[in-house]
Amino acid sequence: MGWGINFKTNIYLSRQNFSNKFEVINKIKGNDEIIKKHEDIFKMFASSTPKNIIPDDWNEQPIDWLNNSITDELINYNELIIENYNLSLYLNYLIENNINEIKSECDENLLDKNRPDID
Repeated sequence: MGWGINFKTNIYLSRQNFSNKFEVINKIKGNDEIIKKHEDIFKMFASSTPKNIIPDDWNEQPIDWLNNSITDELINYNELIIENYNLSLYLNYLIENNINEIKSECDENLLDKNRPDID
């Protein structure tokens, strides 16, 4: 018998709305395609010489351009990896609980007609 830590967490998918699990699957697949493009760019950076990839207007500061470009790619790549991980957890939740159609959830405060700032 093994040992470890068991915990539950809440994951918030910001500004995303899905009406069924197939939309979640399609979002994951779309992200996978973009992730593949980022990986191809990393391969291009690894296999090219600076003079082949650095724009002419950056010839005086090639290292800065390369650093900025790789940093931007890594940030976008990491964000997509994390998003796909969270979407996969959400998809697993939907599958484990046999949820096919997803009801739209919105902030209850937006529906509260007693709030003075809502007409």
